[in-house]
Amino acid sequence: MWVSVALRLRSFCFAAAACIAATLLSWVSGAASSCFHLAIVICSLYGGRGAGLFSIGLAALSFDYFFLSSHFRFAPEPSTYPRFAAFIATALCINLAIAAKQRAERARREAIEDRQAASHALQKIEQKLARAAQIATLGEASAAIAHEIHQPLTAIIADAHMCFESLSNDPTDVNEARSLVQDILDSGYHATDVVKRIRALFKGVPFQRAPLDINEVVNEVCRLLGVEAEKRRVNLEIDLEAPLPAILGDRVQIQQVLVNLCINGMDAMDSVTERRRTLTLRTKLHDSSAIRVEVQDSGTGLEKPDRVFETFFTTKQHGMGMGLAISRSIIELHRGHLWPQSDATGTMFCFTLPMPTPEAHCGDGQPPSEASALEGIHPQMSDPPPISPARDCISPEEVRHEPLRCF
Repeated sequence: MWVSVALRLRSFCFAAAACIAATLLSWVSGAASSCFHLAIVICSLYGGRGAGLFSIGLAALSFDYFFLSSHFRFAPEPSTYPRFAAFIATALCINLAIAAKQRAERARREAIEDRQAASHALQKIEQKLARAAQIATLGEASAAIAHEIHQPLTAIIADAHMCFESLSNDPTDVNEARSLVQDILDSGYHATDVVKRIRALFKGVPFQRAPLDINEVVNEVCRLLGVEAEKRRVNLEIDLEAPLPAILGDRVQIQQVLVNLCINGMDAMDSVTERRRTLTLRTKLHDSSAIRVEVQDSGTGLEKPDRVFETFFTTKQHGMGMGLAISRSIIELHRGHLWPQSDATGTMFCFTLPMPTPEAHCGDGQPPSEASALEGIHPQMSDPPPISPARDCISPEEVRHEPLRCF
């Protein structure tokens, strides 16, 4: 309260000082109206509406007492009434115009602040919904995740038993033991990578660019969803063009997009009984600057293809309506595009990912290398460990002839 009173008194003192200065300037220049009007403008702009009205009153008194006939009296002659009325009317118009402008600017600032607050709140809601969609996607693929971890653990146990038996023989075959230990390491790294990817999805790791082999990412998603596809009696096939150049992107986010598109394709084929259920993942060159990935199902097609990317729009009974919207945001974050192609025999979602240009550098000014990316996964080794080829990887010759089933 006292602060408000002090500020008001200061603005009134400022108005009084401005009017005194205008009076002195009027005596010197002989332009009384202009000097007093300038003082009123300054007081209205910097002192507020109250200081402006106070300066109008002081200016009217000074103008009447010093500059209207008869001088040094508060009783102007009738001939000066029009001039005095014009002076007061002009002063009031100045004050009202400045006050209206200040109210408009204040309202505009408040509107901008409200929009910024609403935008920040919307961004927080979208982040929470994105996390919820990630967890929902993991819940749908939980059985496949358990199967994916179970495989390398089983291989570790089997290789460890074989290594123990090899070391028990006399003489010991060192080369065979070394090979078995390498297989154990490869299986352990595989299991560690699976766990790290799952933790990254739950924790919401920020966007990280690293060199990616898109065919390798598709193979990983195929292995991850193999059990789920088998449970739904879906033939999961991949058709990879090789070799394809590496891209820069976030492995976890690209996997999330592929898993979401594959789960959507499987859901679209739940009601299909008269023909074979087939989900095909395909990679190829889109043009000289981008790679194209396609996820095609043999379902019944999209009912409303123009609304599939709308937030909260879903045709599933228990769907959230966030998966495709988030997937498109991820692809656009990678400077790509995602779009559907649908007819009565199924739907194909396509997205493009740009290939890195010579100007795409890391933070240290050098392009990221495969070795630096692998060192983040295996920090205890100076060189990336040898990775055994996956069971369902195929050669370029096999890709050219026919697609590969993942189970």
